[in-house]
Amino acid sequence: MKRKLKIVLFLIALSVTGIIIFQGYWSFNAYKENKKLFETKIDEAMQRALDSCKRDYFDSIRTVLVKRLSESTTVIKIDSPSQINTAAVGGRSTFSIGPLVTPYAIWISVHGSKNSSPFQTSSKIYNYYRSKINHRNATVPEVLTEMSFYVPPLMTELIQDFFMYDGTNPPPAVRAYIEANYQKPGFKYPIEQSGIFEQPSNYKQADSLKIGNYLRAELAKIHINAPFAVNLASTPTASRSDHVFFSETNEYKYQYHGFTFLLTNYTLQPRYTLYARAAFRNPQYVVIKGMLITLSLSALLVLFTIFSFYYIIRIINQQKALGELKDDFINNMTHELKTPIATITVAIEGLQKFNALNDPEKTQRYLQTSRNELARLNELVSKVLDVAAFENKEITLVKERLKVDDLVNELIAVEKSKTEKALTITYNNNAGIDLVTADKLHFKNVMLNILDNAVKYSNEPAAINITLDKGNNMAVFTIKDNGIGIPAAHINRVFEKFYRVPTGNVHNVKGTGLGLNYVRYIVEAHGGLVAVKSELNVGSEFTVSIPL
Repeated sequence: MKRKLKIVLFLIALSVTGIIIFQGYWSFNAYKENKKLFETKIDEAMQRALDSCKRDYFDSIRTVLVKRLSESTTVIKIDSPSQINTAAVGGRSTFSIGPLVTPYAIWISVHGSKNSSPFQTSSKIYNYYRSKINHRNATVPEVLTEMSFYVPPLMTELIQDFFMYDGTNPPPAVRAYIEANYQKPGFKYPIEQSGIFEQPSNYKQADSLKIGNYLRAELAKIHINAPFAVNLASTPTASRSDHVFFSETNEYKYQYHGFTFLLTNYTLQPRYTLYARAAFRNPQYVVIKGMLITLSLSALLVLFTIFSFYYIIRIINQQKALGELKDDFINNMTHELKTPIATITVAIEGLQKFNALNDPEKTQRYLQTSRNELARLNELVSKVLDVAAFENKEITLVKERLKVDDLVNELIAVEKSKTEKALTITYNNNAGIDLVTADKLHFKNVMLNILDNAVKYSNEPAAINITLDKGNNMAVFTIKDNGIGIPAAHINRVFEKFYRVPTGNVHNVKGTGLGLNYVRYIVEAHGGLVAVKSELNVGSEFTVSIPL
């Protein structure tokens, strides 16, 4: 049996370990997949945030252009074809807002500034403004005129061409160049020459705050609420990456780098690259939080499996313990039955073989011995039948009013007549209770069972004290002995069916393990309570409480 149990335990442990390993492996793979999904969502949210910032940027540029071109300090000059070349620019800061389609240009500058910027235009626009000429420049005849007034058509074309260049709907040539050289999410054009637009000194801080706000809003849409920080960084190289980059550095363990803005000069060659970085603190918490239901179900499955195996092991142990109790019961019953049978057999043989029938006194003694042993057999059989009956709920209590003192004194007399030990039993009715309500037969058996145990397990001379008190409208009987006591490890099990305190192979005290189980059932059937206190080698104290 022990070997089989060890095999079962080994198989159960192996199964549980396998389930835990499988669930752990599955959960780890699920975590990796969810982490990739999380990175993808962050990247897409970053792209959308940067696109929103780009739109805001171009909107702000348009606003600045409208404002600056409307100011009276803006000077516009129209060049003749011969003046449109790099040498004519002479090192001044220039910018190109559209593809070079004709050798005509309109120069824009702030009044009093030596720097100006050319706007390349068509002959139609050139001729339109030429028709507005009132005088020529005497110093530079090729410069047709200077105008210090607001020119709506020019401003409109400037803004329109700029809008075409923001990546929304660029001309084919521009689109081809962008696709060949630059990756999304896009780039922006700081028009900071000639006073038309000046990049603020804290543009990195301002842009990072704006990106952070947009990114926070985008993350909220996909239900990601994780602390992060956005910062911008410039590098003197044109190398860039528009994909998510994973890092384990700095304060934030997970960092996402996305190429955002490419600042250019008028030739559209890279000047420097501006990166936006969204760094998340402990993003694995967000990933795990998203898997919380899945992980919880997985953990519950493992726990349920472990509990099921534990329950199976418990049932096996209970069945094993029950089998041992039954074996002990059979062993004890064998001893209990053999003793009276052997005694009766000896008495009958004495009557038959030793002419005891001619000796009336001896005959009566043998018959009395046989009668006593038969009574013991009857009592033993009755206990077994009673246990079976109250397990099947077949016992019906017939309660009546009983005189307490008469009942206890009768029990004391019966107990003294059954034992050969030197025995002293004292009784004190401290509460002065006269009557109790109980089933006479079963209550007498309850008290006799406790008294029998007190006598059997007491040292000689045995001293038993019975007291009667009152508490909580109950009659409280206390039976205290000077016996060997009950070990603490077994005291909570003495009321279990078939249970006896282990004594090894020594069977010096008779019993079946049914008596105290019967006591508990009958007392509880009366609506009462039974309890025990014991000290090893000092004695035991049983308390029986029944309603008055």
